[in-house]
Amino acid sequence: MTEVSVKNRELYAQLHRSNPGYGTSSSYMMDIILPLAADAQPKTILDYGCGKSSLIDDVATLLKSEAHRYDPSIPEYCSNPQGKFDLVLNTDVLEHVPETELDLVLKDIRAKSAKVIFHIPTLYATALLPDGSNAHCTVKPSPWWLDKLSEYFPYVDVLRSATNDQQFYITWQLSQKGRQDLKKVYRQRRRANSLAKRKHILRLLRMKLFKGYVSKQQLRDDIAGKRIAVVGNARSLSEKQYGAEIDAHDLVIRLNRGAIPHTSSHGQKLSWVATSMSVPKSFVYSKQIQRVIWTPANRSFSLPQWLVKQTDIVYLLKKTELKRYLNRTTRKTSTGFVLLCLLEELGGYGQIDVYGFDFFATATNTNHIDLDKAHQDHNYELEKKFLVKWMARDPRVALKL
Repeated sequence: MTEVSVKNRELYAQLHRSNPGYGTSSSYMMDIILPLAADAQPKTILDYGCGKSSLIDDVATLLKSEAHRYDPSIPEYCSNPQGKFDLVLNTDVLEHVPETELDLVLKDIRAKSAKVIFHIPTLYATALLPDGSNAHCTVKPSPWWLDKLSEYFPYVDVLRSATNDQQFYITWQLSQKGRQDLKKVYRQRRRANSLAKRKHILRLLRMKLFKGYVSKQQLRDDIAGKRIAVVGNARSLSEKQYGAEIDAHDLVIRLNRGAIPHTSSHGQKLSWVATSMSVPKSFVYSKQIQRVIWTPANRSFSLPQWLVKQTDIVYLLKKTELKRYLNRTTRKTSTGFVLLCLLEELGGYGQIDVYGFDFFATATNTNHIDLDKAHQDHNYELEKKFLVKWMARDPRVALKL
């Protein structure tokens, strides 16, 4: 094991000890993994990077298979088992491995089985390691992972993504029955999501939730005289050392999922989040976020279900506000631009420092969208001109490059 491996192993061990819930979430994928595992007809199954999850026990029990566990960060499972296995589960593991070490890990997995189920998130995690780095240290798009896995397995099948930020891969050709069983799971998920969405809309109509959320005046009161850091998701911010400076502000506002590759560059304080996408409930609660600025102007009907009743922290962007902001650009407004426009209208702040905004000169940590595609969707030149003019009018506003 290299020095990097030893360091990471110790950091993840600390994270497991400090957070009892960390490493227990794989079981939510049970409905997808079970028909895949059944298709492999395994007598022996190894959960490689098992964490504290009960996934392997549940799968092995249902398939009457022999279960084996391995995780270098969990003392009772840290001994790497030798020999061959009929199936290896590798869920939410490879993104935790440094890119320089991936070949060693994949070579080890390939030596253990030709049949592997991989599940790989493709974005940064909300969890941070004790050294301030993100728990996901290898963050790559799905095509990159397909190429990497194909270096070690002659056949790799990419399955339909469970969500937009994670992907399943298997290393054998699924049987016709296996594909039919998997299609049933996807249909059941679609039906469940559709039913939940209908119930969500009915609940909104019944509760008349167009009233009662945070008012604009409350936002004005929140920021009055405050030093505010607005932290964007441009990857260029990772090259800076603004972390401590960001955290020294009275309020820190982050965008969308508020990705923090490392605290040295991004800090870790989080007061508000401005977002147009669903953020995990655990993300908001664990960070004790004071405000969620929901930027889609179709208001409550687009609000994630768990946020509906959080009327004391949610500010719903109004259609009249979005129309004003749209008039300043020729294309769809970015979440960061909407937030800056809102802050300008609120006024009363003591200082606003803007970090991680390079107007898509570099890619974003929020997703893997292509730079050209991003510039087709948004007019970043006009958005930048807005900020430049605002800074010229108000010396309390600064862009940190």
